[in-house]
Amino acid sequence: MTTTIIRNGLFFDGTDQKGKKADLVIQGGKVAAVHDRAPFVEGAQEIDATGKWVTPGFIDIHTHYDAEIEVLPGLEESLRHGTTTVVMGNCSISAAMGKDEDIVDLFCRVENMPAQVLTEWIKDKITWKNLVEYYEHLESLPMGPNVASFVGHSNIRIAAMGLERSFKIPKASEAEKVKMDNYLQEAMEAGYLGMSIDMLPFHRWGGVFNKAFKGTSVPSQQASVKEYRRLANILRRYDRVLQATPNALDKRSGIHLLGMSSGLFRKPLKTTIVAAMDLKSDEKIHKLVTTLAVMGKKLFNADMKFQALAMPFLNYGEGPITPLFEEFPSMVEVIGATPEERKAAFQDPKFRKWFRKDWSHKTTSVFPRLLKEMTVTKAPDTSLVGRTFQELADEKGRDGLAHFMDLIIQYDTDLIWKCTAANHRDEIRVRLLAHEATIPGFNDSGAHNVNMAFHDGSLQALRQSLEYPEVFSIEKAIHRLTKMPAEWLGLDAGSLEPGRRADVCILDPNKLSSGLTEEPVEDYHPSLKGAFRYVKRSDGVVNHVLVNGQEVFNDTEGFADGVGKRKYGQLLRSMN
Repeated sequence: MTTTIIRNGLFFDGTDQKGKKADLVIQGGKVAAVHDRAPFVEGAQEIDATGKWVTPGFIDIHTHYDAEIEVLPGLEESLRHGTTTVVMGNCSISAAMGKDEDIVDLFCRVENMPAQVLTEWIKDKITWKNLVEYYEHLESLPMGPNVASFVGHSNIRIAAMGLERSFKIPKASEAEKVKMDNYLQEAMEAGYLGMSIDMLPFHRWGGVFNKAFKGTSVPSQQASVKEYRRLANILRRYDRVLQATPNALDKRSGIHLLGMSSGLFRKPLKTTIVAAMDLKSDEKIHKLVTTLAVMGKKLFNADMKFQALAMPFLNYGEGPITPLFEEFPSMVEVIGATPEERKAAFQDPKFRKWFRKDWSHKTTSVFPRLLKEMTVTKAPDTSLVGRTFQELADEKGRDGLAHFMDLIIQYDTDLIWKCTAANHRDEIRVRLLAHEATIPGFNDSGAHNVNMAFHDGSLQALRQSLEYPEVFSIEKAIHRLTKMPAEWLGLDAGSLEPGRRADVCILDPNKLSSGLTEEPVEDYHPSLKGAFRYVKRSDGVVNHVLVNGQEVFNDTEGFADGVGKRKYGQLLRSMN
């Protein structure tokens, strides 16, 4: 039996106990013992963790790796940051059921992933015929981290109602409801963590293969509240989790979710919601969502946890194409259009007036609509780089929005810009990470690859625990990134107590402040077929990562040769 001894580190077992200097002994992929000083074992691999933290591997509770795992099962961009368990199937969409063409159309626009790449990854590659076979398929993959999943409500709705009715009919027939019930029960029996729903109208069908519904909000958003409730009660019966993306423009969706989560005269339903963020456009909204969860627990015995992002919500746009613009009706028309169609639209006085009206609306908005904070990062004219659109307009003596539209006409998607839409205030962001009503997460790993990169969310949270220890202590941060979400979601993960699976991260706390990149870098992986994705780097911060007791990454040699070729991680089924 292989033995690994990690010596002299500051050891955290995943509970909220303070770290202690200890040696961790791993045998057969599990934690065998924790000693003040472990005895010598002949032939054991030894790792010197002097001056380092030894923690459970981190859990990324919100990813969209459902497509990427088919071609890059090592999921290296999570492993390198110490993440050893990822949760897929969020936002009502998954690859667990449905036609290959429908899965491409579900993912490509909602998660802004290149249709050509998704088609290459998914089209004609689906071998599973049902929810059980999908889990059997996942178990056959050479996964790097452990993987768990929700089943997507949009997929269930399409399967039960057919594509056309799933978009057009809010009230499913009784026969269709029974089909949905059966699909969800099948998923629960197979061990899925729960189901994800989507109430946010900005998430739209891609229309790559089925153009009839191009730009239409995904099927989950077409459902009635009664449909959500009916399915939620199945989750309640199995003690599983509802993952929800509420309608940011309609506060009633939060009340509906509170009603579903409520445990008055029944068992509360665990409900995890996207997201508790400090919006620039509404700097009081974060108080509203956390108050909803706290009061919901006190008054209605609800069990709601909002997902909290550990860093500023930095987004990149390719000219007019960014998920942040999906809230503008005018931009819905051009995001899925050809370059020629977009150019014609922005030259049309009627469209320009329409866009200006959308930009100037007074209702709640996710996007802050501040040209003075939208900075060009790449353009054919390099003199634009590093400057905001407002600065460029002022230099020309022009109206800012008119100049922005003219630059789009000129450069289209070759004009790359960035903007921080939320989580801009450090202290409030940290308080949200530490709040009783949240779980650190919402990294969206594997999605929006040309818009953002939050793969290092756990490390960013730990960095802030060093900067704000009175609000977010180190042990509390580690607990909230490991054992707490694992127990709440029903996962066998997140702990380094004896007898548990040895998923381990060894990191250098001295590098947390200096070794994390604030902005992403471009990665041109061969599997992206010439496209790029934004990724983060944390060189020198993470020293070793082990999954099931086997080293998958270290900071001197990089990834183990077997990553992506043989199985390290496991499919984690719900323990509930």
